[in-house]
Amino acid sequence: MTRKVKWGIFGFIALGAVALLAVLPGGAKQEFSVADEFTLHPIISLPSLAGVDLSVNKAVIELWVATAVLVVLSLVISRTIKKQPGRFQYIVEVLYELARDNIVGDVMKSGKATWFPYIGAVFFFVLASNLIGLLPLPLGENWQPSYYAATASLYVTLTLALFTFVFTHYAGIRKNGFRYFVNWAPSTAPPVLKQLIWVIHVVSEVFRLVSLSVRLFANMLAGHAILGVFFAMALIFQNYLAALVLQGGSVLIYMFEIFVAFIQAFIFAILSAVYIGGALDQDH
Repeated sequence: MTRKVKWGIFGFIALGAVALLAVLPGGAKQEFSVADEFTLHPIISLPSLAGVDLSVNKAVIELWVATAVLVVLSLVISRTIKKQPGRFQYIVEVLYELARDNIVGDVMKSGKATWFPYIGAVFFFVLASNLIGLLPLPLGENWQPSYYAATASLYVTLTLALFTFVFTHYAGIRKNGFRYFVNWAPSTAPPVLKQLIWVIHVVSEVFRLVSLSVRLFANMLAGHAILGVFFAMALIFQNYLAALVLQGGSVLIYMFEIFVAFIQAFIFAILSAVYIGGALDQDH
């Protein structure tokens, strides 16, 4: 058996053991509630501004952590980059080329150099936020470990989608002027049908915003909810064998959620590229 296989097996067992110890009868976390995992309690209470609560909760902290991780990684990579990349540099280069070539390069016809920084930043930020949500950070009730992704908050995903929404129409107006809005309906269509098509397009633009935000939010929320249900079931049965089986299942779900984290970041970024690219290259 190779060393890599041994370490892989060890990591799998260790992950299951950590999850198991968190929910075994007599453990530290006796009262586990799935709903509490998704409730954003204020960690640092701040006054409201114009009816908006400015308190810092675990979603805000995880966004800070994601930003800090990306900044630190960028500084480290820029100062340690080599012609013959190591494993870590190779992984980063693969992800960078994925964003540059397979997301922006294959989707957008024009404006690639202008909009790659934004779309690449969206890809890496969503990916970092998704992966950080799979770490047991001490942000739960009474500072206990909690699995919560900032992208499982609709406020976060809606804000990210709003950036793409605004930049899409900014790009369209910047290149095509205010005829960008006129071009939403074909000029060859009859007047009544042209107006109907224009209204339908307006509605579709709004639903793009909704679908872009809800898709990411729902997928991340569902995965973490399933993990939470498995943890809660282990407590309900109060049985070592049941807890072992359930936590074995939770480890498999956890590994699948790592895959989902990558896929959802890719989908969010590629849809952003599709929307911005479509606004730049309208069919006249």
